[in-house]
Parts: sequence; structure tokens; C-alpha cells
Amino acid sequence: MSLERMKETMTAMLQCHDALYALAIEKREAIKKGDALAVSEISKKENPLVEQLQQLEASRADVVQSDLGIGAAEDATFSDWEKAVVSDEEREDWQKIYLDLANSVYTLKQANKLNQELLRDSLLWVKLNLNLLKPQKQSLNNYRNPRDGQAPLSVFSGRIDSRT
Repeated sequence: MSLERMKETMTAMLQCHDALYALAIEKREAIKKGDALAVSEISKKENPLVEQLQQLEASRADVVQSDLGIGAAEDATFSDWEKAVVSDEEREDWQKIYLDLANSVYTLKQANKLNQELLRDSLLWVKLNLNLLKPQKQSLNNYRNPRDGQAPLSVFSGRIDSRT
């Protein structure tokens, strides 16, 4: 029973990662085109998939906890679970599922990293162009009044003239 549940969970996780990777490729193309609206829409499509992955991870942790016991579940790895539950005959199939999932996570991570770099570079480009268009406050002459920044001289010195 737990083997079937774990296999379903990991297969669903693999499908979610593949769907997120496809969206990452779409997002990359939208970033290259400079289509901010498309990037926003793609990001909205990613949110339900991320939530689904969180639920699947919780399901995976439940299976590990039920199979290995309460204390071991927090620190348990897939290899620990596999050693405890999977028979030697099925181990190769489970290793394939595990490697497929690890590869999917890695490719998604690389795609997201590239998208993040493209967005950062785009923002730097926009900031550079805005700075070029913004008028610079510079003085055309090299001379300045030495009294700039000082209080202006008053007609009255502040003393009272008692001679009048």
C-alpha cells in the first residue's frame, strides 16, 4: 500500500516539475521579448503547481513517517526509506524514478536561475536607460560663490546704536 502511494506521489511530483519547467521555458521567451504581462500571467499559472508540489511533499513525508516511524521521518532520506521498504527486485525501478525526479528538479532549478539572471539584467538595463534620460544636475562653470551655504548678511548687525 505505501509503495503504491509513494509511487503515485513521486510520479505526480515529476509531472508537476515537468509542467513548471515548461512554464519556465515560456517565461524565458517572454522575458527575452520584454513582455511583462506574459511573465505575470505565467507566474500566476505557476502558483497552483507550487501549491500542489507542497501538498505532494507533505504526502511523501507522511508515507515516510508511517513506514519508518515517528522519530526517523524528519531526517530520513529517500535512500533510507528505500532500504527499509523496497525489495531488492524493485530497487532498480525506484532508483529510476528517483533519478528522473532529481534530474527534473535540477533542470527546473537551472531554468529558474537563468530566468532570474535575465530578469536582473533586464532591470539593470531599464535602470541604466532611466539614468541616461534623467537630467543631471551639474553646474556648467567651475566657479562658485564662497559664501554659498552661509547665512546671508543682515542690514542690522544685531547691535543697538544708542547715539541717536
